[in-house]
Amino acid sequence: MSAKVSKAHQTSLFMSQVEVNKEDQGVMNLGKHCYKCNQLDFLPFHCEFCNHVYCSNHRSLDLHGCVGRPESPSNGSRIYNGPTAASLFPDREKHLKMLDKQLELAKVPVTTLKEQSVGKALAMTKLTKFLHLQKLSRKKKVSLLFGKPKPVNKVVETSSIKKVAKGAASVPQTDRVYLWVLYVNRNEEDLDKINIDKERKGVWVSKNWTVGRALDSVADAVGIMNHNNTKLDTSERLNLFKAEQETPVTLPFSKKVGATVANGDTVYLVKGEL
Repeated sequence: MSAKVSKAHQTSLFMSQVEVNKEDQGVMNLGKHCYKCNQLDFLPFHCEFCNHVYCSNHRSLDLHGCVGRPESPSNGSRIYNGPTAASLFPDREKHLKMLDKQLELAKVPVTTLKEQSVGKALAMTKLTKFLHLQKLSRKKKVSLLFGKPKPVNKVVETSSIKKVAKGAASVPQTDRVYLWVLYVNRNEEDLDKINIDKERKGVWVSKNWTVGRALDSVADAVGIMNHNNTKLDTSERLNLFKAEQETPVTLPFSKKVGATVANGDTVYLVKGEL
């Protein structure tokens, strides 16, 4: 009830009674006609918004549908499709931080085409450098001892490998090929720190396996993480090599073990593209 009274009171603030001209106080001219219903009212009200006169029944703005009144904000929710305050007044500091982050992510190391080519051939390059360092090391030892390098005795090497070798127990004794495997996993700057006698491992594989299957078995036997069957990134793939006249030779995955290596050989496990 109080809300209705207050609203009526608020509306009546803009309505004022019309003073009847003393000259028009005759019987026929007494009062004014309502603009809404044309009814004669002796106490008419004047609307200051639309500048019309109304009777007591139409004196409020709502009742006479005032076209001149100012729009009042609605209590209900209204859909606003205009620009947001954030777009009109952006957070400058936040925007700068976002730009700095994007610039940081966009930074890439400057590499030449030559360096990229070397990166792709990392496995072969690394092993070539390692074998060269081993050759220099042997020459140095020979010169100190005033002797000649002894040729590798495969029978002795095979006997030594059998003492420490690991492999799949399912491989028959008659099918086993015993090998030394050396994982060349250092950076090129540290290749000279590899101790072959301490770091090489003895393994056996089946002569009937492909090189690819033998690689999986070798990696498992010596505890090396192998992603060859799970990752497409060739830089993460392991490859097997052997050395012929101190030059690295890749062992193709599809070839048989018996056709590529023999008892007492040393194979090199290297990660990276060929």
